[in-house]
Amino acid sequence: MPTIPKIPRYLLTAGFIGLAVVLGLSIGYFNIRPASFNDSLTISDPNQPDFFMENNRILMLNEQGTPAYELTSVRATHQADDDSTKLESPRLIFYRAEDGEPWLLEAEHGVVTQAGDQVELTDNVLLQSQNPAQTDRRMTTQALTLFPARNYAETAQSVRIENAGNVTNAVGMQVYLNDGRLELLSTVRGQHEVR
Repeated sequence: MPTIPKIPRYLLTAGFIGLAVVLGLSIGYFNIRPASFNDSLTISDPNQPDFFMENNRILMLNEQGTPAYELTSVRATHQADDDSTKLESPRLIFYRAEDGEPWLLEAEHGVVTQAGDQVELTDNVLLQSQNPAQTDRRMTTQALTLFPARNYAETAQSVRIENAGNVTNAVGMQVYLNDGRLELLSTVRGQHEVR
């Protein structure tokens, strides 16, 4: 009977290790192949926000270092595609020049544009002077655009102004926040209470 030649143990060990390495590399290549690193296969959602804040408070200072406005909201979501920030329940205190009484602006929703030069407020917008002598003067509308750098706000929507039992309705309004001047644009109707 012929005898089988004995293979040295170190050659058997080296053969098994070599076979394991070849199997491992081939399995790794098929699981992590170079095509999986191709950027063109990445799917990105342009509507996906890149960050958000909850219960935020932003204090913007003017060039003199005094507060220009203070913005708080329940949630602020920054959109990467257009560099805007969507706001839930925004509340804005807009400080007037020369130590005038500030304005309060509230809404259910808002959007701040990329440079912060425009704030779109929508759904149950309230604009109210914080002057203690005029606490009952309220302006409400469904949409208002604020231009903080120009100290100006406007709307083309219907506006309701309530002041000491008097009610004025109009379509369209321009508000010059520093001097408190208000211009109603069309269809102005008032109901005044005689005392």
